[in-house]
Amino acid sequence: MKKSGNLMSSKIKISSKDVSVFYSQNKALNNITFDIDEKKVTSLIGPSGCGKSTFLRCLNRMNDTIDICKVKGKVLIDNEDIYAPNVDPVLLRARVGMVFQKPNPFPKSIFDNVAYGPSIHGLASSKDELENIVLTSLQRAGLYKEVKNRLSETGTSLSGGQQQRLCIARAIAVSPEIILMDEPCSALDPIATAIVEELIDELVKNYTIVIVTHSMQQAARVSQNTAFFHMGNLIEFGSTQKIFSTPQFKQTQDYITGKIG
Repeated sequence: MKKSGNLMSSKIKISSKDVSVFYSQNKALNNITFDIDEKKVTSLIGPSGCGKSTFLRCLNRMNDTIDICKVKGKVLIDNEDIYAPNVDPVLLRARVGMVFQKPNPFPKSIFDNVAYGPSIHGLASSKDELENIVLTSLQRAGLYKEVKNRLSETGTSLSGGQQQRLCIARAIAVSPEIILMDEPCSALDPIATAIVEELIDELVKNYTIVIVTHSMQQAARVSQNTAFFHMGNLIEFGSTQKIFSTPQFKQTQDYITGKIG
């Protein structure tokens, strides 16, 4: 697959500065510092339990929903600290959409799944405008042709791959700047996975994408940059091509060649 992404621009969209995460007394992440480029796909790879999903949830303050979780350090989006006291996490999560490992459509119609976010955020001033947002989002998620005659059917009636694309449509309906994906293809078959990967390739023209994946082949196919996590530490970060062809550290080499994992 061709790796797209805006090759002209390397504007930094997200900066992680000494980010540590604690669950009660247990330290899950240790001083994570690196920058994520705008309109590129950045993959987070590493063994299970290494902290990559925990880090992903720092980027839209999903960790706030866990009572025993405490985040230290700074996360900047466009140079603004998203953990500053004046930042509303609900509005932040409209800017930073999230697609989870398991497709989780609401028990509503396909139309209402996508319309939900724009409705609660007041993004549409009329019924026609709302309908336009829904249809455009379904088109961007590569789902419209398959569901255009089924918009009143429940979202849960779709196949797994279609449900995941519905969740992507739901995420982009509120016009986010960033899309976080937490192993979005792990519950999908190879054909559905290929469709989602093609979609990522298309979406990165308009969005900054950060994806957690357990598949190194997927990271190599879809991302321009890769961060390798191990036991709560960021071991290495760089261009995906460089990480996979000439890693700097033995731990990265061992993970990529299957010696650890």
